[in-house]
Amino acid sequence: MMLVRILGWLAAALIAIGAGVASYAISNQVKSPAKVIGLGILPDADASGNFALLSLATRKARDPDATVDKVERRLALHAYRSEPLSASSVALMAVAMTGRAEAATRQSLLELAGRLTRRSAFVSSELINAAGRRDDEPQIFRWLSRVMLTSPDVRKIYGAAMADATAKDGAVAALTPILGAEPAWANYYWRLVVGRPASLVNAARLRSAIARAPWQQTGILPTDLRMMRRLAAAGEFEVAHQLAHDLGLRRSGSIANNVLTNGDFASAPAMPPFDWDLAALGNLGASIDTDQKQLAISAIAGARGSAARQLVPLSPGAYRLAWSLSAGSPFPPGALSARIGCAESGADERLTAVVPLVEGKRQVSVNIRDQSCAWYWVSIDTNIPDDSMGVDAEIGDFSFIAGVPGPANPR
Repeated sequence: MMLVRILGWLAAALIAIGAGVASYAISNQVKSPAKVIGLGILPDADASGNFALLSLATRKARDPDATVDKVERRLALHAYRSEPLSASSVALMAVAMTGRAEAATRQSLLELAGRLTRRSAFVSSELINAAGRRDDEPQIFRWLSRVMLTSPDVRKIYGAAMADATAKDGAVAALTPILGAEPAWANYYWRLVVGRPASLVNAARLRSAIARAPWQQTGILPTDLRMMRRLAAAGEFEVAHQLAHDLGLRRSGSIANNVLTNGDFASAPAMPPFDWDLAALGNLGASIDTDQKQLAISAIAGARGSAARQLVPLSPGAYRLAWSLSAGSPFPPGALSARIGCAESGADERLTAVVPLVEGKRQVSVNIRDQSCAWYWVSIDTNIPDDSMGVDAEIGDFSFIAGVPGPANPR
């Protein structure tokens, strides 16, 4: 089972935390239980159980296959006889049971230890691993969520380990039911995983999976937008586009057959770069007026770059680019243009078209001949001369329609 593999990847982190927690517990129970044991005097129940737990956790940190030794068993038994509700001793007695005939008793004792304490990473680790060995997914989710919720230190290490493990084969299948259940630590996980390039593709596939039935988590999170941008920057266009689709991206607007999203500017951009990615710079800004259904561009002298752009999958063929444009005052030729260029490697060398945008309702033909490029940036660019007055303009009904050629030049 894939989930068991994920648990194996993360076990070391919990063992290390378990040692730390046990060490902290000992320091608050008795200053030096080891010295006391050396004198032949057993410490009190809690200290005795905690010391045994620390001893085992420390050895497991060095050797994950380490088992309870005779001294640890003796300490745990002493603690249990003195205080039957000592979580450390109950957990150790359970872990010491390795035979098949003891499996049911071992599980009962582990569950009792889990009820006695919510903050022992060692106990939680053993319960998660036991559930994994039984392929008991509901119990895995229960203990996994609890250990992430009850200990900030564990959450940091466990969350980081989980984010790193997302890059591994099988991680999507294993983590889908865990994140699909919407644990309280989910947002923390997404913030971690979007910062790990190696895990990004699987993270997007995982996010897509829980956006579908039965989970239906389609609310767009800030981490979803960062994930799509970073995937696009890495050239993972298909994965990013599938995520946008699963989160609800649809071709929108009143212009039939427009390959652009929101080409009529009827709504604020929801999922750039597959919706409009708007500039917000000191010398160049763009915004959408949803009441007027227009893209407003404001650029001062010297402004150069994209005012608005989006990623679009395009096939070779003839297209018609159309728009309406109005400006507060005349602007220099070429100050505004539509640019269609390949978004894949070598994009600057594979420019398809630059069409000057002029005032009025216009249309022009654009032919895409590149057979090797599947993804394009369609952008509205500015190139404002340094000695000009700048540009304030509104664009509406911006469309790019396949198979319907327009005139050769704007008119």
